[in-house]
Amino acid sequence: MAAAGEFDLIFRDATVADGSGGSLSEGDVAVREGTIAQVGGRVDGRASEEIDARDLVLAPGFIDPHTHLDANLFWDPDLTPSSSFGVTTVVTANCGYALAPVLSEDARQYLVAAMSTVEQIPEVSIETGVPFDWSDLTSYAARLDELDVLLNHAFLIGHVPLRAAVLGVPGAFTRRASVDEREAMGRLLRQGLELGALGFSTDQVIGNPGPDGTALPGQVCGEEELLDFAVVLGQGPGPGLFTMANAALLLGREERVADLAWHRRLAAASGRPVVVGPIFDSTDDPGGACAIMDLTLEGQRAKATVVPQISTRPFELWTRLDSPGTLLRSLPSLMAAVLSDGADGVRALAADPAARAQLRREGASMPHNPVFNGRWDHVRVRYSHQRGFEGKDLDALSAERGLDPVDLLLDMAIADDFETQVATVMRNGNDDEVARLVAHPAAMIGASDAGAHILANTDSCYAVWTLQHWVRERKVLSLERAVAMLTGDQARLLGFGDRGLVRAGLAADLVLFDPDRIGTTGVRFVDDQPEAGRRLITDAQGVEMSVVNGTVATRRGVSTGARTGRRLRPSGRRRSES
Repeated sequence: MAAAGEFDLIFRDATVADGSGGSLSEGDVAVREGTIAQVGGRVDGRASEEIDARDLVLAPGFIDPHTHLDANLFWDPDLTPSSSFGVTTVVTANCGYALAPVLSEDARQYLVAAMSTVEQIPEVSIETGVPFDWSDLTSYAARLDELDVLLNHAFLIGHVPLRAAVLGVPGAFTRRASVDEREAMGRLLRQGLELGALGFSTDQVIGNPGPDGTALPGQVCGEEELLDFAVVLGQGPGPGLFTMANAALLLGREERVADLAWHRRLAAASGRPVVVGPIFDSTDDPGGACAIMDLTLEGQRAKATVVPQISTRPFELWTRLDSPGTLLRSLPSLMAAVLSDGADGVRALAADPAARAQLRREGASMPHNPVFNGRWDHVRVRYSHQRGFEGKDLDALSAERGLDPVDLLLDMAIADDFETQVATVMRNGNDDEVARLVAHPAAMIGASDAGAHILANTDSCYAVWTLQHWVRERKVLSLERAVAMLTGDQARLLGFGDRGLVRAGLAADLVLFDPDRIGTTGVRFVDDQPEAGRRLITDAQGVEMSVVNGTVATRRGVSTGARTGRRLRPSGRRRSES
């Protein structure tokens, strides 16, 4: 702790992007006892550490509003790789999947299975790595307060455990709630808000299956249940956010427009923001996402605000050929081989000329579905030990080699001992259309899904990607605007009035980065999940330092071992953006 008249940290000669979207400024920034003490000009005095920040940008720490790091908090105190990207705060319990309340063993098993099924987090990791030494929301919040972790964290109240606590299992995913049950869930939600939850989350996505193909709570509940929750959110403390993966997320424009009317009803019922998304662009409806954004913006009115959350990256899910995945659902013979005998089943299929011929027929007429349009030019090799494959699509590769795409796929996977990963481009495949989304005045960046889809997706790097791709490479966003979208805009929405800007008196959550270098550098697999082994992560460069509550948390993307992250509650303080 700094003595009187001294500082813990001084950043010298920094370029400051303060998170408001205003002009960049030059000067020093000093930190004392977890708080920003001085911004701009020359700071007189000494510090325990002085950082030469010439040619570097100092910004508020990035706030990731859409993660599934609930379980990771208990086994990975550094919250990697999010911490390596300059993220200083994460929000958990998105899309309805959360770890409390847990009032019965059946409920616990169901919420673990639901989180694992939809968010692709291995059940064995959750079962092994999460202690579940709580029952109700009060004991869960107390447990979160005890955690020694690198980053700040805040949570939402998830629909899945809320329903399981009141309706039991299987009632949580098979039927509507009675009036008494809705009132009981409302009381639990109100309790969560009083404990500091930011709001409520649910998953209504049509086409998202629950455990063993069952429906999800957000798909079977009635509108009256969610409208009741909206009223509770409006009456409770904090921002009272209603967040959802919306029903028409994977559907066409007509369905998405109809869905927007539902979101407006929820917003009108609560008087608080309804956060919807991700809003993706689709190859089946180019420009459809921006059309929805336009309609959202046109329909905004005081105390009935719908916030469209977007992803700044292409959305795709990777898969090996010996594991069930999006592509295999379009190739039934291959899926059957994988389900029967994994890699050996695929090898046997490949060695059988008749089976190969059948698979070619299936590959020539892959059906269109909400998550994959059946086109080989939308199947790309993302990871391979073989040269000349990565980054190319199966249509182009098969033409180069004079092979049917199915034969190329089989031969490539077997030659690489099934290490090759292919990805189907599900959404945001057109960079120009995504550029329009990113630049839209209604856009709220989010949808990283950090902690989820651990073998299939790497979008937790969205912040460095935004600064790399949309600022430096495509020049769609100014540096000032991009930083605001990643920091100040998020803090304002989430009710964090005590952070999110580089301003004297606010919490010292900061990131120092090189604007000419920041970005992703590649992907790799690491074996660090409890009992389950591998996960896919993205590496980044250009993040020189991050600071959490006044203490240096990372240096060049590597944890310092500090444990100054804490559970954040809405501050209730409304700050000026001037």
